[in-house]
Amino acid sequence: MKKIFALLLAFVMVFSLVACGDKNPDKPNDTKQPSGNADITTSLFEIRLSDGWINIEEDFKNEEEYSKAVLQVLDPEDNEYYLVEATISVEIDEPYDFREDLVYYGFNQYEYEVNKSYKTVKIGGVDLLKYDDGEDTLVYFNRIEGANASVYVKFDTTDIKDAHIQALLDGITFNIKDIGNEDGPWEWEGKPFSAEPASAQAGSLTISSTFVPFEKPVTTFETFDHSVAAIGDRVYVLVDGELSECHYDGSVLAFVKAIELPEDDYDRVESTADGTLWVSGSMNDILCIKDGKTVATYEDIDNLAIHPSGKWGVNFFTSNECEIVTFNGSSYSTKPIVFKEADTIMQLCVDENNIYVCANAADDSGHKIFIYNKDGKLQKTLCDAEGEGLGSVTFVTQTSNGYIAFDGNMRDVLVWDNSGKFVAEISDGDIFSTNYPWFCDSTVLPDGRIFTIMTDEREDKSATELVAFVVKGF
Repeated sequence: MKKIFALLLAFVMVFSLVACGDKNPDKPNDTKQPSGNADITTSLFEIRLSDGWINIEEDFKNEEEYSKAVLQVLDPEDNEYYLVEATISVEIDEPYDFREDLVYYGFNQYEYEVNKSYKTVKIGGVDLLKYDDGEDTLVYFNRIEGANASVYVKFDTTDIKDAHIQALLDGITFNIKDIGNEDGPWEWEGKPFSAEPASAQAGSLTISSTFVPFEKPVTTFETFDHSVAAIGDRVYVLVDGELSECHYDGSVLAFVKAIELPEDDYDRVESTADGTLWVSGSMNDILCIKDGKTVATYEDIDNLAIHPSGKWGVNFFTSNECEIVTFNGSSYSTKPIVFKEADTIMQLCVDENNIYVCANAADDSGHKIFIYNKDGKLQKTLCDAEGEGLGSVTFVTQTSNGYIAFDGNMRDVLVWDNSGKFVAEISDGDIFSTNYPWFCDSTVLPDGRIFTIMTDEREDKSATELVAFVVKGF
């Protein structure tokens, strides 16, 4: 009997030691060791599934540098729907996507990195930030710099307080190794873009550019949807849905003030001869802003390309079926117009004499610029030297010598003569000394030069920066 009791006591002591071992606190950001009894195992994490969760196997990924699992709790009343969906992922990669997500979820990069202002929650052995929209989205995420890893646990749910969520979090273990990685510089640590004046030949013309720095560099995670307009010595830039007035003294853009907009997804700003800004995009109400104040709004217009007079413009989306919009005080009237040679419209510009439809051709011959008059009659078609398609033109206007356009996709400045004959293409590196920019938008200054903005990644990859140039010689 004593021998049996001794064996039982030894047995209890062994299990007590094991239990005590589980109570040892983890070091900050150290990951737990694999338990060996997981329901889902990847190279970077493992999961013990609690009741109700199922693994969506077709979404499962398990690679050396990327692992992902998608789990669901199904609606018991209808299994075609879920009550909660969770996506757990770890990626060994550069930090730039994480930094973009940091801003997207409302965290300030400087406060995060320098001031360590945000609380974290330990999940699976790592410290994660928490984002909660108060409705149906819950995200835990962070950057584990030493491991060169970004960690995410995302929930899409009908109830962010659903007990299944915490039960799943308790069953996650991250298996991430510290390899001594050091991430690249943050935007405030990086070197802002700069460029020397440059020029290039376009037939008999010498096209030249001058870099115009912002007094404080403007960085963004959005590549495409930025816009610019000019009135006198004021340049207005619409970046990430925020409109700013800047003073342009001929060499530097100095911030003057922010102009409040009712929505944060406007993406087009233009100016008219009377000093009015026309702001449109994302099917929001059209705003007319003068002296920093909204003086008129117009509903039910998708995107507006306004004539310099401000009396009329073109309402367009992607179809070749558009509208001529004529403004009369606080009201407007519309007239259908069909640009039949065009198919999918990518951009539309209006200058003093022409409507420029930048679109895929209806005959499938590529992306071209179709020039129409106000009655919708085709005047010219602009294409490349072989008569074939372009990339994706974001701005075009008439000049005293012909036409000039900025091709965002091909990163070229394009020139044609007055007959529409192709003259030259100038690469971004030759004229702007850029790396791989996107030509966002351009506007004609009062003196006839073109003010153009583009996004480009800095050489040290610390940020994507909005950069500006003045172009002349066309």
